[in-house]
Amino acid sequence: MPGPSTHGEGADRVGRRRRELRETISSVALDLALERGLDAVTVDQIAKAANVSRRTFFNYFPSKAAACIPDTFPPGRDAVHLFLTDRSVSTLTALTRLLWLQVSMARQETPLFNRFHDMWRQEPGIRTEVYAILSRTEEELAALVARREGGEPGSVEAATVAAASIAIVRVAVEQWRTDESPTLLEDRIRESFDAVIRATEIVPGEP
Repeated sequence: MPGPSTHGEGADRVGRRRRELRETISSVALDLALERGLDAVTVDQIAKAANVSRRTFFNYFPSKAAACIPDTFPPGRDAVHLFLTDRSVSTLTALTRLLWLQVSMARQETPLFNRFHDMWRQEPGIRTEVYAILSRTEEELAALVARREGGEPGSVEAATVAAASIAIVRVAVEQWRTDESPTLLEDRIRESFDAVIRATEIVPGEP
């Protein structure tokens, strides 16, 4: 009978193969959408070009638009730990750092990330899928904020901070989509958060 280490290695291989296949499908979807336009591409065409069945495609993605969006990995354990424990900065500043790290990691580790910028600019209709991802991220942020503040999951305070943060990210994403400069998405996110932090600072001497 295989030992725990063998079982773990097998699970890692399966997970790696699944990630590679998901990336292959996404890469093909991006290529076809950039070449022909998203509306002119079908799921069957993507599946055929990726050498997978239609059923396999839908095991990985709910739609062709979703297939064109690179994976965004959850924040790393160290980044989450820093967010939860570092009291030298405000919660909003800590969120800025957490999101910056998450997007920066996605860009560095996902070869499709920069190509998605071209897709995002060419196909603004993909906004629905992008915002669906941000909505799921909002729920995750609310849970993290509650843990940091020692509050109840789903509290008004945590939900409000998370919703405000995602609204800031949406502005950054839209700026990045139309940006003609080489500014990175993570830097747009930091700029947007910094603008809000500056605007909400209390001026000394004022009540």
